[in-house]
Parts: sequence; C-alpha cells; structure tokens
Amino acid sequence: MKDRPVVLLSAYGCEPHKGSEGGVGWNWALQLAKGSEVHVVTREARRPAVEAFLNEHGLDNPKFIYVELPQWTLKFKETNLGMNIYYMFWQLACWWECRSLVDKLEVDIAHHVSFMSLTRGSFVPFLGVKSVIGPIGGLQTVPKAAKPVIRSRIMEAIRTMAVKFFRFNPVGLLTAWKADLLVMANGANQRFMPKAIRDKAVTGLQIGTPIITARPCPDLEGPIVFHWSGRFVDHKGLEILIRAVDHLKTRSPGSYKDVRVVVSGSGPLEEFYRNLIGELGLEDAFEFLGWVTLDEMNAIWDRSHAFVFTSLRETTGMALQEAMMREVAPIVIDNGGPGEMVTDESGIKVAGENIEELVSHLANAMMDLAQNPARGIEMGVKARERALKHYSWDAVGSQMLDLYRALLDGQKPELK
Repeated sequence: MKDRPVVLLSAYGCEPHKGSEGGVGWNWALQLAKGSEVHVVTREARRPAVEAFLNEHGLDNPKFIYVELPQWTLKFKETNLGMNIYYMFWQLACWWECRSLVDKLEVDIAHHVSFMSLTRGSFVPFLGVKSVIGPIGGLQTVPKAAKPVIRSRIMEAIRTMAVKFFRFNPVGLLTAWKADLLVMANGANQRFMPKAIRDKAVTGLQIGTPIITARPCPDLEGPIVFHWSGRFVDHKGLEILIRAVDHLKTRSPGSYKDVRVVVSGSGPLEEFYRNLIGELGLEDAFEFLGWVTLDEMNAIWDRSHAFVFTSLRETTGMALQEAMMREVAPIVIDNGGPGEMVTDESGIKVAGENIEELVSHLANAMMDLAQNPARGIEMGVKARERALKHYSWDAVGSQMLDLYRALLDGQKPELK
C-alpha cells in the first residue's frame, strides 16, 4: 500500500468556519489530509471560502473539484423535496465528472462524508475503487415514551416508516450493497440493515469536535445553571425539559428555587414553548437568549453547571460534543448517539416507559445535580476526558485513517 493513499472525498457540505454539514465536510477533509492525498468533490458555491482559506494558510492538500448544476436549478433547493431532487442530480453530475478522474489521479479510496444520510445514496461506490460511506447517521427514531411531545406526528410517522423500512429503499440499499465499508455513527443505525450489509460495517465512529479549553469551574454557591441549545422544533425535546422543571417545582420546591435554565436558540415552536412556560408559572426559572454569538455562547458555557440535551433522535449532537469538551456535565435522553456517547461516569442518561416516567427521571437528574453540584463538576471532568479520547477531530481522523489502511491491506477494518 502507498504511504499516502489517494482519496476522493465526496462532501456536498464543505466550507471553513461553518457548523453543521459544511463544518463536517471541511473538517473531514483537513483530518484525512494528514495521512492521505485528498481530492474533495463539493459544490461550486463553496469555492470562494475554500480558496481563500487554502491561500491564507498555504495549503496544497486537500485539493478541490467543484461541481455545480445549471444556475436555473438552484431555485428548486428552496423546499425539502426540491433539495433532495437537486442533491440526487448533483451526485449524478459528480459521478460523470469523477469517473475519468479516478485513473488520472490514481485514486485508491472514494469516501462519502456529506450529506451523511444513507437514505439519499451516494455515487462513490460506483467509481470502480475501494469505497467508504460514513460515518452514517440519520436512522434514529423517536423513543415511544417521547412521542406525546411530537407535534408534527404525520411527518414524524412517515420518517419513522422510512427508517424502519430502509431495507426496501432502492437508493440507499444499492449504495450500501456496493460500498466496501460502512462506518456507522452509532449502534442505532445498525439494526435496520440487512445482515449481509451489517457484516461489512463498523460501529462507533462519530463525527469530531474541535479541541477547545474547558470552561472555568462555575460558582457552586449560587443558582445551578442548566443550559439547553438548539432549534425550537418538536424532536429537539425542549417540551420535556419544560415539563421536568414543572415536575421539580411541584415535587421539590427547594431544588426548584436553585435551578436556572438558560435556553439559546430559536425556531417555529418558540411561541408555543413560551406560552407553556407562562401557563405553568415557570418564568422565573427560564432565560431565553435566542441565537447567540460565539462570545455569548462562551459566556453561557462559563456559567453552566450542566447541559441538558433532550434531542429525541440524534446521530451525535455537536452541542453535546462541545459541552463534553467544555467540561460541562451532560444530561441526555438515552436514545441514539447520545446514549452511547455518555457513560454513567461522564453524565446522566434518562429514559422511561412513558412520558410521565421520562419527565420524572429528567427532573430527578436535575434535582440530583442541584442538590450535589460537586457531582456535576466531577462528571464534567470525565466528560472532557472522554471527548478528548474519542470525539475530538484528531481522534476520529486518526481512526478513519486506520480503517483506510486495513481496507487497502485486505484486512477486516475494525475500530480499536
């Protein structure tokens, strides 16, 4: 095998200084360039930001190949359905462009990292070289106990059905069959795969997070601050947190007086959540800040004793990773990626047979940390240790390069 394999990386979302999909694609490109020669296939729209960064930092690896559909097609990206159709045709254009580049660049591995939903498929397994898909997410479903807080029930039911019947999805299934290696972000994504596909998958490699400094230890004498961050949509589970605080107010008034919940974010259900807080008389416990700047977010982390991550179907959770890296103890719903990322030593996982149990268990977790904040500080230390070892970009990048080496050496790729 070459000392530095040549990798063709499909990254629809790939842009420096971005979060979400753009940041994921960009960080994978930078990490994989540490041990391979990387050629990134992405959209023409990314060119200005990418070229500016490469020139500023004097980088000649990774290199970029820009593919775009005609300008008139961009208007169709404004709806979710239109975006998916656009993405499908973009991938066809990428396949047409890259099939001649495989021999020219002497590509060893074609790897798809963004968008990372297997249901949309990928062109990389059809280039005639070793292919890797992942880390794969998007196959989690809302736990039964939490379904009462889902407002868009028809759409959620359709999504759940699509996940459960993935084996009948011709686009995703064909991609999975053709790929040489599937890298699964968590175990929840495995169980919907046919056995023959599961046999060529490895599980447990999440996306990464930057290594950032831990926040200073907050004051343990004043109010205990719980941070929640995200979009105000039903599957992010903010309603569960609101009802848990109400449960705390009813069952443990003393602890309730010591609790403050700082909420950063916005979204279509903001009015509903604010009205619910008002109806329950919880205004003194909640502080809504909207979307915040980086400096403002850092200030929130500095005063946070714990991070409550109530997302109900999450592959990883970038905010969760940041909390762990910041040394802030996480409280998570025990479902999907977060339930696998957090251990009993590094945070608290809550579950329940029904919504009442789920709310009660979350309230108990908050009460525990409110009454014993030093325990939360200890968990935060363990959370940072775990994030550094398993979820930093350096860690996941090194793991992926190890998988490359095993694949090209004809060995069974495994995560250590």
